[in-house]
Amino acid sequence: MDNQKEQGGTIQEELEKWANKVVDTYDEIAYKVNMSYYTQSNLSIIKRRPKVLILGINPGSTGAYKKISAETFLKGNKFFSPSVNWHIWIGLVKIFTAGGMQDILKNEEEFVFSNIFHFDTYKANDLSNKIKNNPELVKLSEKLIKTLTPKMVICLGIKDCMAKLIKSPQQLINGELSYGTIDEIPVYGIPHTSKYYTNEETLMLGKVLASLYNENVNPIESEISNQFKEYIHAFEERKNQIKPENILNSMIEDAFKRFVRKEPWEKDNKWYKISPNFVVRVTAVQNGFVTIRDSQFDPNNNYSKRSIIHQDTILNLLKENGYINSGSTSLGNKPFRHYEEWEKGPQYVVLAILKEIDELGSKLEELYDKNHL
Repeated sequence: MDNQKEQGGTIQEELEKWANKVVDTYDEIAYKVNMSYYTQSNLSIIKRRPKVLILGINPGSTGAYKKISAETFLKGNKFFSPSVNWHIWIGLVKIFTAGGMQDILKNEEEFVFSNIFHFDTYKANDLSNKIKNNPELVKLSEKLIKTLTPKMVICLGIKDCMAKLIKSPQQLINGELSYGTIDEIPVYGIPHTSKYYTNEETLMLGKVLASLYNENVNPIESEISNQFKEYIHAFEERKNQIKPENILNSMIEDAFKRFVRKEPWEKDNKWYKISPNFVVRVTAVQNGFVTIRDSQFDPNNNYSKRSIIHQDTILNLLKENGYINSGSTSLGNKPFRHYEEWEKGPQYVVLAILKEIDELGSKLEELYDKNHL
């Protein structure tokens, strides 16, 4: 069954039929609403049954309508790879790593990453109810599951993903893990990994999903609660300590990485160049910060030693823009809450950050060039 489907066609032939159906169905709607659509991992390389199918809600982008072929659709998102630093993917990798299953996500022939809806929007909530309640679109996702026959399906999102596929899922861990089947293929729903996950939550879900994948435990609430009671208890204890701002910080970091129009700095994918000689990092760590360094930063010759010519002039420019000099490891940090847009919501903070770093990049480079004449 790896290479040959029971109905006589190879899995790739069945995927090509499915892609043609997707394009036929989506294109008419996409044209009317002026919205692009695509899947994520490259389905054209799948030759046998994958181990895991991961379904998000929909791609996060804002592209205009563009007519595509089934062949193009099958090839997926050209920006996706197992090493992307998207917050949603990093969270998923952490869960798999906690369960010792991380190797699955390193080989694109062993997993498939797709979406229950393929229209791209800034947020899942931006999808219209007309789209989310369209049964034909959900049936296409069900068809993908039946075509791939993975050992396990993981839905990222309880309401807008899992509930669309499984009408009355069983609750294995309240609010955290639900279960159902499609043609006897196990489908598990977990909270979307774009949200703030505690370490305890990651560990709990990683251990449980790995045990379910390896068939060391049955998908029954009583068995899960007994076998993993220590992990569940640790998660519940930690949940009571979560601060709302941690969730907002995580949303800001994720949105920034999705919408910054700059390539990650080649020396560290967590940083982005804002000019030839300066880099920025946006992170949810602690209170959430925007951090700026020069691209030649060396921990052995750090800023406490005044490692840049006319460094004080640069520090003053950053201070005028709300950045706090942190001593040796950065030229300046600016907490998320110091942006005037903080009270409006994460998306407004992200827009403010993107605008600010573009302007700062030019000003910093001007100072840098002036100082090096």
